[in-house]
Amino acid sequence: MSKLVFLLTLLLSLVMVGCTPSGTGSGKLRVAAGIPPAAYLASRIGGDRIEVTAVLPEGRTPHDFSPRPKTIREISQAALLLSCGLPFEEQLAQFMKGKGAVCDVAAGIKRINFTDGRKEPHHHHDCGDDGDGDPHVWLAPDNAAVMADNITAALCQIDPDGAAVYRKNCAELKAELAALGSEIKKDLHSYAGKTFFVYHPAFGYFADFCMLRQRAVELNGREASAVQQAAIIREARSGGASTIFVQKQFNPRTANALAAKINGTVEYLDPLEYDLIANMRKICAALKAGFDRNR
Repeated sequence: MSKLVFLLTLLLSLVMVGCTPSGTGSGKLRVAAGIPPAAYLASRIGGDRIEVTAVLPEGRTPHDFSPRPKTIREISQAALLLSCGLPFEEQLAQFMKGKGAVCDVAAGIKRINFTDGRKEPHHHHDCGDDGDGDPHVWLAPDNAAVMADNITAALCQIDPDGAAVYRKNCAELKAELAALGSEIKKDLHSYAGKTFFVYHPAFGYFADFCMLRQRAVELNGREASAVQQAAIIREARSGGASTIFVQKQFNPRTANALAAKINGTVEYLDPLEYDLIANMRKICAALKAGFDRNR
C-alpha cells in the first residue's frame, strides 16, 4: 500500500469514528502499542488502569505491514500511542496529533549500527537507509528499562491520578529486568566474543549486551547470494557453528539449506514475542544450547 493510499484510508477511518481519544467503556485508559513487546511493558506498568492493544499482529514483520481500517479506527480512539519509530508507527503518529499523545518509547536509547556481522552497516527496510540505526531496541534488558521509564512518564502525564500506581509498577518491572540482565550475563559469560548465526539481524542489542556477535544470512533485505552463502558456510564451519536461528516471520528455506551444509540445525526465535522478559530468557537459553552443541 502506497503512503498516499495509507493516509487516505486512515483519514477516512478517523472521519468514520468522529470522536476524540478516550477511555474504554470500562473506564480504563486506552493505549495502542506499535509492537507486542511495547504492549507487554505498558501492560505491566499500567495494570488494571489501562487497556493495551498491539497494532502489529503476531507473525507479521514491521516492514511490509499496513494496519487495516478497523485497526486504524481503534487506534484513533486511543489516548496514547507507543512507538519505537518503525515506519508504520511513524505514519500512525502523524494522525495522533491533536487526538492523542504519542510516546517515543526508544527515546534515550543509544542506537547501534544495523549490521549483518560484516564491517559495513546493514541498511534495511525496517528502519530505512537514513542511518537511524538498528530498530530492535527492545531486545536488551537495559534498553527495556529505559522504555519502561518512557512509558511510565507518558502514562503519568495523561493520567496523573494513576501516577503512584504507574511508578510502583515500573519500579517492580525494572527490578525484574535488572535481575534478568544479571542472569543472562551470567549464563552467557563464558561465551563472550563468540558468533551466533541468524537469518535476520534482529538481535544486535542482545548480542552487545552479552558481548556476543551476530552474523546474519539475510543481506540488505534480501537473501544471500550463492557467493555470500558460501562465505557464510566457510565462516560457520571455521567457527564450529552448528545452529542457525531463524525468525518465524521469515521463510526458513535458506536457513535450512545452510544448516544442512554445516551439518547443523535450525532453531526458531521470535524478536517480537509479547512477553519480552520470557522471550529474552528464551533467547538466552537457545544461544547457550547452540554454543554448547558447538563444543
